[in-house]
Amino acid sequence: MTFETLSSLKSYIIRSPRHLLMVGVLGLLVACGGGGGGGSPLTAEEPTAKLENASIDLAPFYPGKAIFLKPTYTGADAKITWVNGAGATGELSLSGSGTLIQDNPLSSTDYTLTVSYPDPAKLNSFLTKTAKLNVPITLVPVPPVTLDQSKGSLTTARSDHTAVRLPDGRVLVAGGTDGTAVLKSVEVFDPSSEKWVSATDMKTARRGHTMTLLQDNKVLVTGGFDDKAALATAEVYDPSSNTWTATIKPMALSHRFHTATLLPDGNVLIAGGAAGPAITADPKVTEIYTPSTGLFTPGPSLPEARQGHTATLMKDNKVLFIGNSGDNSAAGRVLTYNSSAPASSTWASTPSASHVRYGHTATVLDVAQSKVMIIGGGVSPATAEIYNLDSNTWTTAAPMSTARSLHTSTLLLDGRVLVVGGYDGKQTLTSIETYNPADNTWVTYAKVLKSARAMHTSTRMNSGDVLIDGSYFQSSGTILKNTEIWRP
Repeated sequence: MTFETLSSLKSYIIRSPRHLLMVGVLGLLVACGGGGGGGSPLTAEEPTAKLENASIDLAPFYPGKAIFLKPTYTGADAKITWVNGAGATGELSLSGSGTLIQDNPLSSTDYTLTVSYPDPAKLNSFLTKTAKLNVPITLVPVPPVTLDQSKGSLTTARSDHTAVRLPDGRVLVAGGTDGTAVLKSVEVFDPSSEKWVSATDMKTARRGHTMTLLQDNKVLVTGGFDDKAALATAEVYDPSSNTWTATIKPMALSHRFHTATLLPDGNVLIAGGAAGPAITADPKVTEIYTPSTGLFTPGPSLPEARQGHTATLMKDNKVLFIGNSGDNSAAGRVLTYNSSAPASSTWASTPSASHVRYGHTATVLDVAQSKVMIIGGGVSPATAEIYNLDSNTWTTAAPMSTARSLHTSTLLLDGRVLVVGGYDGKQTLTSIETYNPADNTWVTYAKVLKSARAMHTSTRMNSGDVLIDGSYFQSSGTILKNTEIWRP
């Protein structure tokens, strides 16, 4: 499935400041390769035109909630125009029939699909065929926060898996465990239907692995554990062909519960985790994956061995490492990556964080990539703190209402951080809270998860909604298929 975004406008006339928000919240990328140039040959046949709301079963619609339009037509050139209740208008040229288009209207909007075709009776003259669609928006003072079951469940129950958002807006989920066996199965979530579809299996079953979206829109999976040994294998998924390809050579060492960080030059830094397979393997070794060659090469050695840590890309080619490293787990390290000679990249220390951490999360708070928020985990799992790269300082943030590890944290479109589930040392959690950096406050919601979750994934979709999938009950070991969606 491909998607277009209404931000690729040929013309856009603002008649209401409020409608500016509609374009500002769009997140879908423009699909490539759909149509090219040249147009269709002249024809005397009248074209067809049909415009549908592909997400009509997700109604009612509140201001800013995503909708998906599906224009189908024949003929030469086509475009969609719209006018909303505030009087704002816009226009978008289409790349192909059947291509889904996402919009986040703030008020009821009339959409018109117009198809142009040559007038058989007049040279250099064109006629038009139109189709209209109205999407009603339910106006409320504050759009409600909702937590919905998605329309479909995972094809396979899983925990300790990975998830990434693909460029076309779908969410790819791979591997993990179903409580009995390690999985190589893969599935894809389609946000327009809110259903899951099976994809091609990975070549190797794995859990505790990493999954990284590369700059060429392919997905790299590295390492993990197959219930027998840590893995050195890696493979690449191509969403356009739904195929997996093993890297030319495996990693030099096996890694599980490691990190994989996409660097500005497109390479991927593999670091930490349980390295092996030999007990003599140096746990400080890192590796660099280069997509253009498909090979792993030596990276900069870690100052200390790390597992259960996070490695977060910040500005100026810097990567913040924080978390479990034996006696130094409160010590942060900042790597300055040298793209021309990765092995000679340099390390600098940060002041010690306030608490020892593992099983925590790290979330970049600002567009400048200068601030990272570290949440939960370790010996003080209700705490949070923020690292400022510019000043090389840690600031204690307000604590959460609930202690949690093995949770997820997701940056929302409005700048807040959504924290979901986790484990408090006694039980798996259903609670949800958000942090607002603007005033250093947490909000705990009465709306809770339908299923307790830890070792799950939370993926922000292009609409701003967050897909939550996977679950693990510490007490029973039960893993569920159901998935939920947080709609801020």
